[in-house]
Amino acid sequence: MTMKIKNSIFTIALAVGIILFWGACTSSNKSAEQETAEEHSHDEGDEHVSTEAMEISPDESNADELTWTPSADESDIFSSKFQFVMGSAGDLEATVSGNSVTLNLSGNTAAFVFHSKLGNIGGEVSYMLHGFKGDLKLIHHFKDAQNYEFVSVNGNQMKLGRVINGEEDIFDEKSFDTGSSGWVQLRVSAAGSHFKGYIGDENITHGHGDELEPGYVGMMIDGTGSLMIKDLKVTILDEE
Repeated sequence: MTMKIKNSIFTIALAVGIILFWGACTSSNKSAEQETAEEHSHDEGDEHVSTEAMEISPDESNADELTWTPSADESDIFSSKFQFVMGSAGDLEATVSGNSVTLNLSGNTAAFVFHSKLGNIGGEVSYMLHGFKGDLKLIHHFKDAQNYEFVSVNGNQMKLGRVINGEEDIFDEKSFDTGSSGWVQLRVSAAGSHFKGYIGDENITHGHGDELEPGYVGMMIDGTGSLMIKDLKVTILDEE
């Protein structure tokens, strides 16, 4: 009888031990799975935060040429190619007609640039005036509203220069003859310390200055009335 009792106690103790051991293993596995899941979730969270913190722009840094043709979708005329650095698209009141855009301006300055910072560049845009009064600029090496370089036209006057810490420095200024009341092509080249402004293939202004750090390229418009633009293009130049 005593032997049977001892055997029963031993059997019960063995069963309890097995149950406790199985429970501990199960708990350990669950903890490991939970820890792995938490680490995976944490990693995903870190990736999400990193992505949100980055300013994501189209990868144009290796492009030899940047071009813009207006979209037929008037809600997406500028947003797919440009970022506004002064004013907004609403200041331009743009409407699309074929491959050109008509801007109806009320005096608010607006500037938009391609997403890539560039060094030596050639830029061009075609424009047609419809009662527009004010400055139309091709801007380059744009850092902020107080620091950039430009070629500008106002009527038949062209200026070539830069703005440094809000102070305008004019390299050259001359009048030009558009030759017609139709489309006019405004061009600029900036290569090293050499700067030139063109109407079509005719060199109108020429100047020199210290080479600035690469910056954004685009347009700045400040005036009133209607203006049509098309065929904005930027090419990479070799240093002169």
